[in-house]
Amino acid sequence: MLTTAAIVLFAAGWLPVFVFRSERFHARRRHAEPGERRAMWNAVLAIAVHVTLAELAIAGADPDALAPAHLAIGMLIFLVGLAFWALGRRTLAAAGGVRDPAAPPSALVTQGPFAVVRHPLALGVVVLALGPAVAAAAPLTWVSFATVVIAMARRCLQDEAELRAVFGAGYDAYAAATPSRLLPFVW
Repeated sequence: MLTTAAIVLFAAGWLPVFVFRSERFHARRRHAEPGERRAMWNAVLAIAVHVTLAELAIAGADPDALAPAHLAIGMLIFLVGLAFWALGRRTLAAAGGVRDPAAPPSALVTQGPFAVVRHPLALGVVVLALGPAVAAAAPLTWVSFATVVIAMARRCLQDEAELRAVFGAGYDAYAAATPSRLLPFVW
């Protein structure tokens, strides 16, 4: 029962992240530089591969070999990641809703979860991806989790270049006041 719940949660739980993005993926790709377009696809691919590997590891495992504690903790981590992502998305929506990819950002959001890390949506995705890795507890899912972290870190650097170009010294002051890009107290 817990295994089935984990599989359903880890599959369906990503839907809000992809449905309620801060900008439309394909519209953004049309206006992005080639390197950013590749990074966007790399992030989506890393997440898709990671989720698939975790689902296969959980579904294909001997039920007696799956630790219920790993499944429960992984599900809890996933829900925390989804809640943090939703808080970041809500904060961003309050500052201007879905972004027009052809236009620069209209405001620099620095409150709420944006005061904790400069990329709370990306942090939410990383924590979401951590949940299935903990639940599956398989070496391959840890490798795919690391790939998700790297892909999201690359996207953060690209976003920062754009924000710095638009907001200049205002972004530099925000970055100084919020030193963590993606992982609190780490990077």
